[in-house]
Amino acid sequence: MTRWGHVAIAVLGGIAAALHVGKVPPAIPLLRSELGMDLVAAGWLMGLASALGAACGFVIGRFTDYLTHRRAMILGLALLIAGSLIGAATHVEMVLFASRALESVGLIMVSVAAPGLIASSIDPRDTGLAFALWGVWMPVGVSVMMMISPFLLPSFGWQGSWVFAAALSLIPLIALVVMKVQKPQASGHRSTSLLTAVKLTASRQVSWILSAIFLAYSASFMAIFGFLPTLLIEEMGIGLTAASVMTALAVLMNGTGNVLGGVFARWGAPRWVLIAGPCVMLALTSYLVFGHGFPLWMRYASSVLYAVCGGVLPATIMGSLPVYAPRRDLVGTFSGFVMQGSNIGQVFGPMLLASIVATSGWSGASLYIAAMGGLGIVLALCLRQTERRIAAAHPKAV
Repeated sequence: MTRWGHVAIAVLGGIAAALHVGKVPPAIPLLRSELGMDLVAAGWLMGLASALGAACGFVIGRFTDYLTHRRAMILGLALLIAGSLIGAATHVEMVLFASRALESVGLIMVSVAAPGLIASSIDPRDTGLAFALWGVWMPVGVSVMMMISPFLLPSFGWQGSWVFAAALSLIPLIALVVMKVQKPQASGHRSTSLLTAVKLTASRQVSWILSAIFLAYSASFMAIFGFLPTLLIEEMGIGLTAASVMTALAVLMNGTGNVLGGVFARWGAPRWVLIAGPCVMLALTSYLVFGHGFPLWMRYASSVLYAVCGGVLPATIMGSLPVYAPRRDLVGTFSGFVMQGSNIGQVFGPMLLASIVATSGWSGASLYIAAMGGLGIVLALCLRQTERRIAAAHPKAV
């Protein structure tokens, strides 16, 4: 029987963690003026969590399996709160970066531990829906913080946003502490070495396929929405505040796509279709977003549709984690491996798009998104073949 209360707490924990992602972009102008931070340093402050995730997400995922997923989420939220409060109390750039590194470790721990906690709390038939709900953690947390920041920053400065995110993170932390664990997580394999966990996960073809799909998706998604405010301001003549709010609303709609992905999965839609279909839509909508000849309302509506269609894809991937994890006690490890692909895409995707735009203008961006979509379609077909082989060998595994 699915314990939906546990699922809700895990999702709230993820949303709280995502607040610490969304608090940085709106605060960049204040950070630069108060701390004398240059644009490159500001970019690293925003991308530090992704960079750490790309470098060591797999190792942190293994640690969450060892610690147990509930305890790992508690520790992760505690690190986020501590890092945020330390950052709010300093005016030294290096200390701020150190506190941000602490937050980044906490963010990664929450993001890879939550799927394991959810997997241990649900009935198999509810896997798709439960992980679709989990998939809203990032878009909801980031967009909520981006919409609240314009009201916090003028009165309380960037420190107010840091304290606000820390205060809200206390809610799921307390809920996790008092949560009644009816069935303790299995500990029989806690002694599994990192090397063994690496072999068990990396030896599975599906691990690489899912990680690569997430890489292609995040490389295009972060590129689109990382530069959407700039596109709205420079190409469409929108004001800074309006551009920020419009971007936040579009990102929020990504959560709608997550839920739709879970509904489709519950109805029995094949995973490869739920990956290939959105990839086609991402390429088509990006052509409208970056097309000069289309009116503003059509370009913005296309960015919203892009977000909705894109949300189906991570929901599908996250729902497959407990299905394809090498063992039940390695869901966090498997999640870390897959999320490592996502973080690599988040780090390098915006850089690639920026280089393309610098050489060929915004019109070249649609070709980049189409290339990422094409890669996603090829990988979806590879996943289809892999699933068929797994189903033939283990009919109950898929």
